[in-house]
Amino acid sequence: MFLKDYPWLVDSLKNLPADLPGALLIHGQRGTGKQFLARSLSQGLLCLNPDGAGMPCGKCEGCHLFEVGNHPDFRHLQPEKDQEETQHDVSGKSAGTKKPSSIIGVDAVRDLGGLNAIAAHRGGAKVILISPAESLHPSAANALLKMLEEPARDTYFILVTSERKRILPTIRSRCFQLPVKLPTGTVDASWLGNHDPERTQTALALSSNAPFAARELVANEDFWEGRELLMNRLVDPSSNPVEIAAVAESIEPAVLGRTLTMLVFDLLVLQQGGEVRYNRDMKRELQRLARSAGRPDLCRWSDAIREFTRTAEHPLNRRLALESLFAGWPGSSRRLNPVSAGS
Repeated sequence: MFLKDYPWLVDSLKNLPADLPGALLIHGQRGTGKQFLARSLSQGLLCLNPDGAGMPCGKCEGCHLFEVGNHPDFRHLQPEKDQEETQHDVSGKSAGTKKPSSIIGVDAVRDLGGLNAIAAHRGGAKVILISPAESLHPSAANALLKMLEEPARDTYFILVTSERKRILPTIRSRCFQLPVKLPTGTVDASWLGNHDPERTQTALALSSNAPFAARELVANEDFWEGRELLMNRLVDPSSNPVEIAAVAESIEPAVLGRTLTMLVFDLLVLQQGGEVRYNRDMKRELQRLARSAGRPDLCRWSDAIREFTRTAEHPLNRRLALESLFAGWPGSSRRLNPVSAGS
Protein backbone atom coordinates (compact mmCIF):
# COMPACT_ATOMS: atom_id res chain seq x y z
CA MET A 1 0.00 0.00 0.00
CA PHE A 2 0.95 3.65 -0.46
CA LEU A 3 0.82 6.45 2.08
CA LYS A 4 -2.36 7.80 0.45
CA ASP A 5 -4.12 4.63 1.57
CA TYR A 6 -3.78 5.76 5.20
CA PRO A 7 -5.66 9.06 5.53
CA TRP A 8 -4.64 9.72 9.15
CA LEU A 9 -0.98 9.61 8.07
CA VAL A 10 -1.69 11.97 5.18
CA ASP A 11 -3.36 14.31 7.68
CA SER A 12 -0.20 14.23 9.81
CA LEU A 13 1.86 15.49 6.86
CA LYS A 14 -0.22 18.67 6.76
CA ASN A 15 1.70 19.81 9.84
CA LEU A 16 5.06 19.66 8.03
CA PRO A 17 6.60 22.84 6.58
CA ALA A 18 7.07 23.04 2.82
CA ASP A 19 10.79 22.32 3.15
CA LEU A 20 11.38 19.17 5.17
CA PRO A 21 13.41 19.99 8.33
CA GLY A 22 16.89 18.52 8.63
CA ALA A 23 15.89 16.83 11.90
CA LEU A 24 12.40 15.38 12.32
CA LEU A 25 10.94 13.58 15.34
CA ILE A 26 7.85 11.51 14.51
CA HIS A 27 5.99 10.50 17.66
CA GLY A 28 2.70 8.95 18.69
CA GLN A 29 1.04 5.82 20.03
CA ARG A 30 2.43 2.43 19.06
CA GLY A 31 0.89 0.91 15.96
CA THR A 32 -0.28 4.12 14.28
CA GLY A 33 2.07 3.73 11.30
CA LYS A 34 4.90 6.05 12.34
CA GLN A 35 7.54 3.73 10.90
CA PHE A 36 5.67 3.46 7.61
CA LEU A 37 5.43 7.26 7.46
CA ALA A 38 9.13 7.66 8.25
CA ARG A 39 10.16 5.24 5.53
CA SER A 40 7.87 6.95 3.02
CA LEU A 41 9.46 10.31 3.82
CA SER A 42 12.94 8.78 3.61
CA GLN A 43 12.23 7.19 0.26
CA GLY A 44 10.71 10.43 -1.00
CA LEU A 45 13.92 12.31 -0.20
CA LEU A 46 15.94 9.76 -2.17
CA CYS A 47 13.47 9.42 -5.05
CA LEU A 48 14.50 10.83 -8.44
CA ASN A 49 10.91 11.77 -9.33
CA PRO A 50 8.94 12.56 -6.16
CA ASP A 51 5.40 13.88 -6.46
CA GLY A 52 4.28 17.34 -5.41
CA ALA A 53 3.94 16.21 -1.77
CA GLY A 54 7.46 14.76 -1.72
CA MET A 55 6.25 11.15 -1.87
CA PRO A 56 8.27 8.56 -3.84
CA CYS A 57 7.35 7.47 -7.34
CA GLY A 58 8.20 3.84 -6.58
CA LYS A 59 9.59 3.33 -10.08
CA CYS A 60 12.96 5.10 -10.34
CA GLU A 61 16.37 3.63 -9.59
CA GLY A 62 16.52 5.49 -6.27
CA CYS A 63 13.24 3.91 -5.17
CA HIS A 64 14.39 0.49 -6.32
CA LEU A 65 17.63 0.72 -4.35
CA PHE A 66 15.71 1.89 -1.27
CA GLU A 67 13.13 -0.88 -1.47
CA VAL A 68 15.75 -3.62 -1.74
CA GLY A 69 17.68 -2.10 1.19
CA ASN A 70 20.74 -1.14 -0.82
CA HIS A 71 20.61 2.65 -1.18
CA PRO A 72 24.11 4.05 -0.45
CA ASP A 73 22.73 7.32 0.94
CA PHE A 74 20.37 5.76 3.48
CA ARG A 75 21.08 4.40 6.95
CA HIS A 76 18.58 2.84 9.32
CA LEU A 77 19.70 2.57 12.94
CA GLN A 78 17.70 0.17 15.08
CA PRO A 79 18.37 -2.31 17.88
CA GLU A 80 19.63 -5.74 16.89
CA LYS A 81 16.41 -7.35 18.10
CA ASP A 82 14.38 -5.26 15.63
CA GLN A 83 16.48 -5.99 12.59
CA GLU A 84 14.60 -8.02 10.02
CA GLU A 85 17.57 -10.02 8.78
CA THR A 86 19.10 -12.59 11.13
CA GLN A 87 22.25 -14.49 10.30
CA HIS A 88 21.80 -18.26 10.31
CA ASP A 89 24.16 -21.15 9.90
CA VAL A 90 23.63 -23.83 7.28
CA SER A 91 21.35 -25.78 9.61
CA GLY A 92 18.93 -22.87 9.73
CA LYS A 93 19.64 -22.13 13.39
CA SER A 94 20.95 -18.87 14.70
CA ALA A 95 24.68 -18.63 14.20
CA GLY A 96 25.21 -17.12 17.64
CA THR A 97 23.86 -17.60 21.12
CA LYS A 98 24.15 -14.00 22.27
CA LYS A 99 20.81 -12.36 22.95
CA PRO A 100 20.15 -9.51 20.47
CA SER A 101 20.61 -6.09 22.01
CA SER A 102 17.57 -3.90 22.67
CA ILE A 103 19.57 -0.66 22.50
CA ILE A 104 21.33 1.36 19.81
CA GLY A 105 24.94 1.70 20.91
CA VAL A 106 27.32 4.62 20.58
CA ASP A 107 29.45 2.90 17.94
CA ALA A 108 26.49 2.68 15.58
CA VAL A 109 25.98 6.45 15.85
CA ARG A 110 29.69 7.22 15.52
CA ASP A 111 29.78 5.15 12.33
CA LEU A 112 27.44 7.72 10.81
CA GLY A 113 30.33 10.15 10.80
CA GLY A 114 31.56 8.61 7.58
CA LEU A 115 28.23 9.27 5.90
CA ASN A 116 28.25 12.83 7.19
CA ALA A 117 31.75 13.52 5.93
CA ILE A 118 31.20 12.61 2.28
CA ALA A 119 28.90 13.87 -0.43
CA ALA A 120 25.86 11.81 -1.38
CA HIS A 121 26.75 8.99 -3.74
CA ARG A 122 23.89 9.89 -6.02
CA GLY A 123 24.27 13.65 -5.70
CA GLY A 124 21.08 14.21 -3.70
CA ALA A 125 20.09 13.85 -0.07
CA LYS A 126 21.46 11.58 2.64
CA VAL A 127 18.90 10.17 5.07
CA ILE A 128 19.40 8.65 8.53
CA LEU A 129 16.36 6.92 10.08
CA ILE A 130 16.55 6.06 13.80
CA SER A 131 13.84 3.89 15.32
CA PRO A 132 12.83 3.52 18.00
CA ALA A 133 14.74 6.62 19.05
CA GLU A 134 14.15 5.93 22.75
CA SER A 135 16.38 2.86 22.41
CA LEU A 136 19.47 5.06 21.97
CA HIS A 137 22.02 4.43 24.72
CA PRO A 138 22.73 7.69 26.63
CA SER A 139 26.20 7.88 25.10
CA ALA A 140 24.73 7.25 21.66
CA ALA A 141 22.15 9.98 22.22
CA ASN A 142 24.93 12.43 23.16
CA ALA A 143 26.89 11.47 20.03
CA LEU A 144 23.78 12.07 17.93
CA LEU A 145 23.25 15.44 19.60
CA LYS A 146 26.65 16.61 18.38
CA MET A 147 25.67 15.71 14.82
CA LEU A 148 22.40 17.58 15.12
CA GLU A 149 24.25 20.63 16.44
CA GLU A 150 26.51 20.65 13.37
CA PRO A 151 24.38 19.11 10.62
CA ALA A 152 25.99 18.22 7.30
CA ARG A 153 24.56 19.72 4.14
CA ASP A 154 21.65 17.82 2.54
CA THR A 155 21.57 15.32 5.43
CA TYR A 156 18.24 14.50 7.04
CA PHE A 157 17.70 12.82 10.40
CA ILE A 158 14.30 11.17 10.93
CA LEU A 159 13.67 9.85 14.45
CA VAL A 160 10.67 7.71 15.38
CA THR A 161 9.41 7.17 18.91
CA SER A 162 6.39 6.00 20.88
CA GLU A 163 7.89 7.43 24.08
CA ARG A 164 8.80 11.03 23.34
CA LYS A 165 9.55 11.87 26.99
CA ARG A 166 12.43 9.37 26.96
CA ILE A 167 14.21 11.34 24.24
CA LEU A 168 16.84 13.82 25.49
CA PRO A 169 15.24 17.28 25.78
CA THR A 170 18.22 18.72 23.89
CA ILE A 171 17.54 16.35 20.99
CA ARG A 172 13.83 17.13 21.03
CA SER A 173 14.58 20.83 20.91
CA ARG A 174 16.63 20.39 17.73
CA CYS A 175 13.96 18.42 15.92
CA PHE A 176 10.74 19.46 14.25
CA GLN A 177 8.17 17.36 16.12
CA LEU A 178 5.50 15.65 14.04
CA PRO A 179 2.69 13.94 15.99
CA VAL A 180 0.84 10.98 14.47
CA LYS A 181 -2.61 10.55 15.95
CA LEU A 182 -5.05 7.67 15.86
CA PRO A 183 -7.58 7.59 13.03
CA THR A 184 -10.86 9.33 13.76
CA GLY A 185 -14.02 7.31 13.41
CA THR A 186 -14.17 3.64 12.44
CA VAL A 187 -11.07 2.02 11.04
CA ASP A 188 -11.57 0.55 7.57
CA ALA A 189 -11.43 -3.22 8.05
CA SER A 190 -9.85 -3.62 4.60
CA TRP A 191 -6.58 -2.35 6.10
CA LEU A 192 -6.55 -5.33 8.44
CA GLY A 193 -7.00 -8.05 5.81
CA ASN A 194 -9.82 -10.49 5.24
CA HIS A 195 -10.53 -11.90 8.67
CA ASP A 196 -13.53 -12.75 10.79
CA PRO A 197 -15.31 -9.50 11.82
CA GLU A 198 -15.26 -10.45 15.50
CA ARG A 199 -11.51 -11.08 15.37
CA THR A 200 -11.02 -7.74 13.62
CA GLN A 201 -13.06 -5.89 16.25
CA THR A 202 -11.21 -7.61 19.09
CA ALA A 203 -7.81 -6.86 17.53
CA LEU A 204 -8.70 -3.18 17.18
CA ALA A 205 -9.86 -3.01 20.78
CA LEU A 206 -6.70 -4.76 22.01
CA SER A 207 -4.60 -2.33 19.97
CA SER A 208 -6.45 0.76 21.22
CA ASN A 209 -7.70 1.37 17.64
CA ALA A 210 -4.14 1.63 16.28
CA PRO A 211 -4.46 0.17 12.75
CA PHE A 212 -0.91 -1.06 12.18
CA ALA A 213 -0.81 -2.76 15.58
CA ALA A 214 -4.24 -4.30 14.94
CA ARG A 215 -3.18 -5.54 11.50
CA GLU A 216 -0.17 -7.27 13.02
CA LEU A 217 -2.25 -8.76 15.81
CA VAL A 218 -5.15 -9.95 13.65
CA ALA A 219 -2.76 -12.05 11.56
CA ASN A 220 -0.91 -13.48 14.58
CA GLU A 221 -2.30 -17.01 14.76
CA ASP A 222 -0.12 -17.83 17.78
CA PHE A 223 -1.82 -15.04 19.73
CA TRP A 224 -5.34 -16.20 18.87
CA GLU A 225 -4.49 -19.77 19.80
CA GLY A 226 -3.00 -18.51 23.07
CA ARG A 227 -6.01 -16.31 23.74
CA GLU A 228 -8.38 -19.24 23.21
CA LEU A 229 -6.40 -21.40 25.63
CA LEU A 230 -6.27 -18.57 28.17
CA MET A 231 -9.98 -17.79 27.98
CA ASN A 232 -10.86 -21.48 28.29
CA ARG A 233 -8.74 -21.67 31.43
CA LEU A 234 -10.26 -18.52 32.88
CA VAL A 235 -13.86 -19.66 32.39
CA ASP A 236 -13.09 -23.08 33.87
CA PRO A 237 -13.78 -22.77 37.63
CA SER A 238 -11.49 -25.72 38.34
CA SER A 239 -8.38 -24.03 36.85
CA ASN A 240 -5.72 -22.91 39.30
CA PRO A 241 -3.38 -19.88 39.08
CA VAL A 242 -0.36 -21.97 38.11
CA GLU A 243 -2.17 -23.50 35.13
CA ILE A 244 -3.52 -20.14 33.95
CA ALA A 245 -0.12 -18.45 34.32
CA ALA A 246 1.54 -21.14 32.22
CA VAL A 247 -0.82 -20.33 29.34
CA ALA A 248 -0.66 -16.54 29.80
CA GLU A 249 3.15 -16.41 29.77
CA SER A 250 3.29 -16.68 25.98
CA ILE A 251 1.24 -13.48 25.48
CA GLU A 252 3.03 -10.12 25.30
CA PRO A 253 2.43 -8.29 28.63
CA ALA A 254 0.75 -5.17 27.23
CA VAL A 255 -1.61 -7.22 25.04
CA LEU A 256 -2.29 -9.59 27.94
CA GLY A 257 -3.16 -6.63 30.16
CA ARG A 258 -5.63 -5.27 27.62
CA THR A 259 -7.10 -8.75 27.05
CA LEU A 260 -7.78 -9.18 30.76
CA THR A 261 -9.07 -5.61 31.15
CA MET A 262 -11.57 -6.21 28.33
CA LEU A 263 -12.67 -9.43 30.02
CA VAL A 264 -13.37 -7.60 33.29
CA PHE A 265 -15.19 -4.84 31.39
CA ASP A 266 -17.49 -7.39 29.74
CA LEU A 267 -18.25 -9.07 33.06
CA LEU A 268 -19.04 -5.78 34.80
CA VAL A 269 -21.31 -4.71 31.93
CA LEU A 270 -23.14 -8.03 32.02
CA GLN A 271 -23.72 -7.58 35.75
CA GLN A 272 -25.40 -4.26 34.94
CA GLY A 273 -27.70 -5.90 32.39
CA GLY A 274 -25.70 -4.86 29.34
CA GLU A 275 -24.29 -6.84 26.42
CA VAL A 276 -20.84 -8.34 25.87
CA ARG A 277 -18.79 -5.81 23.93
CA TYR A 278 -15.44 -7.48 23.29
CA ASN A 279 -15.51 -11.23 23.88
CA ARG A 280 -18.62 -12.01 21.87
CA ASP A 281 -17.34 -15.46 20.96
CA MET A 282 -17.62 -16.42 24.65
CA LYS A 283 -20.91 -14.74 25.53
CA ARG A 284 -22.49 -17.80 27.18
CA GLU A 285 -19.47 -18.55 29.37
CA LEU A 286 -19.17 -14.91 30.44
CA GLN A 287 -22.84 -14.75 31.38
CA ARG A 288 -22.24 -17.66 33.77
CA LEU A 289 -19.13 -16.00 35.17
CA ALA A 290 -20.94 -12.69 35.66
CA ARG A 291 -23.42 -14.43 37.94
CA SER A 292 -20.74 -16.08 40.08
CA ALA A 293 -17.97 -13.46 40.23
CA GLY A 294 -18.45 -10.76 42.83
CA ARG A 295 -18.36 -7.18 41.59
CA PRO A 296 -15.96 -5.98 44.36
CA ASP A 297 -13.62 -8.86 43.53
CA LEU A 298 -13.68 -7.92 39.85
CA CYS A 299 -12.87 -4.31 40.65
CA ARG A 300 -9.97 -5.34 42.88
CA TRP A 301 -8.68 -7.67 40.18
CA SER A 302 -8.90 -4.85 37.64
CA ASP A 303 -6.55 -2.85 39.88
CA ALA A 304 -4.21 -5.87 40.03
CA ILE A 305 -4.17 -6.05 36.21
CA ARG A 306 -3.13 -2.39 35.97
CA GLU A 307 -0.33 -2.95 38.47
CA PHE A 308 0.87 -6.05 36.62
CA THR A 309 0.88 -4.22 33.28
CA ARG A 310 2.79 -1.29 34.79
CA THR A 311 5.61 -3.51 36.06
CA ALA A 312 5.47 -6.42 33.58
CA GLU A 313 8.30 -5.18 31.37
CA HIS A 314 10.83 -5.62 34.18
CA PRO A 315 9.60 -8.33 36.53
CA LEU A 316 12.09 -10.23 38.67
CA ASN A 317 10.23 -13.38 37.71
CA ARG A 318 7.40 -13.05 35.23
CA ARG A 319 5.94 -16.48 35.94
CA LEU A 320 5.66 -15.68 39.65
CA ALA A 321 4.11 -12.31 38.81
CA LEU A 322 1.52 -14.04 36.63
CA GLU A 323 0.75 -16.65 39.27
CA SER A 324 0.27 -13.89 41.82
CA LEU A 325 -2.04 -12.03 39.43
CA PHE A 326 -4.21 -15.06 38.68
CA ALA A 327 -4.33 -16.01 42.34
CA GLY A 328 -6.87 -13.23 42.64
CA TRP A 329 -8.95 -14.17 39.58
CA PRO A 330 -12.57 -14.08 40.83
CA GLY A 331 -13.76 -16.65 38.30
CA SER A 332 -11.86 -19.58 39.80
CA SER A 333 -13.12 -21.77 42.60
CA ARG A 334 -9.47 -22.63 43.31
CA ARG A 335 -8.20 -19.17 44.09
CA LEU A 336 -5.06 -18.95 46.17
CA ASN A 337 -3.66 -16.38 48.52
CA PRO A 338 -1.27 -14.25 46.38
CA VAL A 339 1.57 -15.00 48.81
CA SER A 340 1.15 -18.76 48.52
CA ALA A 341 0.89 -18.51 44.72
CA GLY A 342 4.56 -17.65 44.45
CA SER A 343 5.81 -20.07 47.09
